[in-house]
Amino acid sequence: MNLVIFSGNLAKDAKVVTTSTGKQFCVTTLALREDLRPEDRPAVFVDIIIWGERAEKLAKYLTKGKAISVTGRLELVKTQKNNSVYVTPRVVVSTLEFLSRKNIESVSTQQESTLPADEENIPNDEEIPF
Repeated sequence: MNLVIFSGNLAKDAKVVTTSTGKQFCVTTLALREDLRPEDRPAVFVDIIIWGERAEKLAKYLTKGKAISVTGRLELVKTQKNNSVYVTPRVVVSTLEFLSRKNIESVSTQQESTLPADEENIPNDEEIPF
């Protein structure tokens, strides 16, 4: 089974391309980090490709800097240039999810506002059933 899940930030805007047979796809690059400290490790860049009707619809939202998560299959694209063979990883996307920090912040703010105002209403360890 060939299944990968990646999340990261887009390194460039998506570009819609039409093949000679009339099929459309969009392609962009996803920057992946292992941790949140950019000075510790460099980012890994992986091209992502989306086929079909979704390509044109999603392309306008896939802009540089957006945080997304993709699920799909990994392909290795081989190209030859100057008597050298280059292998580039590419993900053929089956599902895509936008990860918005603004939504996360608004949810955590809403959750904080529902917490009890005083500490007397917070259950202690003995009152928690698990």
